[in-house]
Amino acid sequence: MKLVKYLLLAVVTLTILGCVTSTDVKKSAANPEEAFSQHIKLAMQYIGSKNRDLARVHLKKVAKFSAKARRSKLHNGYALLYQMEQETELAEKHFRKAIASNKTDSMARYNFAGFLYNQGRFKVALQQMKVVSADLGYERRPQAFYILGLAQRKTGQVTEALGSFEKATQLLPKFAPPYIEAAEIYFEQQKLPIAKRALYQYGSLAQPTAQSL
Repeated sequence: MKLVKYLLLAVVTLTILGCVTSTDVKKSAANPEEAFSQHIKLAMQYIGSKNRDLARVHLKKVAKFSAKARRSKLHNGYALLYQMEQETELAEKHFRKAIASNKTDSMARYNFAGFLYNQGRFKVALQQMKVVSADLGYERRPQAFYILGLAQRKTGQVTEALGSFEKATQLLPKFAPPYIEAAEIYFEQQKLPIAKRALYQYGSLAQPTAQSL
């Protein structure tokens, strides 16, 4: 299973929270902190819309800011850009630089974990997502538990995976994907009434898929 759509949600979130324009950047030019923020948001918006050229333009502008904590956002942006371009070695290099720059940047670590999962490196993805899921203030914590559960299941940690899927639905009851994963585990455990209930919850939130059918 590829996690591209869940990975990109970490980019799209920025777009929804604050859609900025080049005019906004010009207005904030006198304030380095504000200019940094605006260029990062524009870069993320362009990555979200797969406009690689304009994303690269704004990432280059962000590179002028030297504060170490800020650079985690720069490296996260480049990592997403290189991932889109299928430059996996460069993407991983920048993900690692992002985390080294700011170990508390949960967005960068979340994206890195999704990248690792897509590479089939489930154990390392699991380790990274555990850190993310422990960040009580991270807005994508339910999705972090979902991906953590997927990685746990891939590594044979079925009980832990079920707990992660249940935690994801507790935090965000309208988030559909964990229900279908939990339903499969319950079915394998012959807990059919609970499996049916989880499947019904999924069906009430999302369109049928090959997996759910």
